[in-house]
Amino acid sequence: MDREFETFRAGANEPIANRMHVTISPAKLILLNRNLFNKLGKPEAVSLSYSRKRDIIAVKPISSRLNEAFPVAPTGMSFRINAAPFCRHFNIKIDQTLRFVAPAIEDEGILHLDLNQTVSVARTRRRKR
Repeated sequence: MDREFETFRAGANEPIANRMHVTISPAKLILLNRNLFNKLGKPEAVSLSYSRKRDIIAVKPISSRLNEAFPVAPTGMSFRINAAPFCRHFNIKIDQTLRFVAPAIEDEGILHLDLNQTVSVARTRRRKR
């Protein structure tokens, strides 16, 4: 294929009933859809870990009583994790809202979010005529 072409890596939309949807915004908010929240076991809090080498965020359900707990707050149809302190600590820069292409829950029940496998879902402003 010619080098000037770019492949859209996200693929077609899945039915909403099956979709596992996760985004991270410039405000460092991680949003999980209900399906993914349920597959994680409906956690009240999570711990966040980061692999610098692989550029992957690991989200693990934990008790809200632990020091490293980030609360999971419902926001209508999704669930929010305020990851700003985590992103600042690991110097994770997010310039636009990104959707993780292949969020994966490992055998241990830990969600892996690969920052190398994202697509932009930021809305652009329309120009006035």
